[in-house]
Formats: sequence, structure tokens, C-alpha cells
Amino acid sequence: MHDAVATFYGGYDQAGLGRLPRLRIRWIQLAIGVAAVVLLALVAADAYAIASPPPTVDITSVTWYAAGSLAATSAGFTVHAGQKFALTETCELFCYNFKGASVAAPFSLVAVTIVNEPVQYTNLTIQAPTSGYSGVLNITLVVGPPAAP
Repeated sequence: MHDAVATFYGGYDQAGLGRLPRLRIRWIQLAIGVAAVVLLALVAADAYAIASPPPTVDITSVTWYAAGSLAATSAGFTVHAGQKFALTETCELFCYNFKGASVAAPFSLVAVTIVNEPVQYTNLTIQAPTSGYSGVLNITLVVGPPAAP
């Protein structure tokens, strides 16, 4: 059924049955729009990075203990939270025979390499805590019996 009066008033009886006009976007308009969105996302990421920098770990000094006494102290430094870093302790005369090492919390020991002859090298790889920290890094070197000849 078709209503002739509806046709006179703009065809309201056919509302919703007609096709919508096609939306035509040129490729250059699309490229400019995508580039603008990407640029806006990069600017927002930079602003967020500047507004909330990652926490830092401020190591005021490094103390090395062996056989229950203070063996050495070295200057401090700053690293990023969660960063891995290496420390080395050397000894040339009157050295203990080290068999291992440990670090005080909140730091964690990742790897230990100990060379006892001819010059003693103790290399440690340590991971900083994942949150901010300021204080001393205490390292305890485990003394063992001398190696058999």
C-alpha cells in the first residue's frame, strides 16, 4: 500500500527504506587523519613519560664484607629501578679464598664469578629493586677453605 498523501509530504511512508548517500573519503584525507592520530598518540606518550619518570635507585656507597668484617668500601652511584649492573672487587695480596657472595635486600644477586689465582677477581651482577631506593648496598663475600693443590 502506497499513500499518495505521504508522497506529497516528502514520502514519510518510505522513511527508512531508502539508501543512505555513500560517504566518500579520499585517500589523502584518510592518510592525513591517520597521521594526525598517530602524532597525537606519540605526543601523549612523551608527555606521560616526562610527567612520570621511572624511579631511581640511589646507592650512597657499596660495602664489601668478608669473614664477618668490613673488607672494602666504594663510592655510590645511581641506577634505574630494576636495572642490572656489575661490580668488581679485586685483591692482590693477603686475600681470602672466596666461594660465593650474597647481597642485602632489596637488591638481588643475578650472577657471581670468582677467580682466585693469580690475582683475585670477584665479579657480581646485581639487580636493583623495582621501586625507588636510597641507601647502602651491602655485599657479603663467602669465605671457604683454600683450594687443594
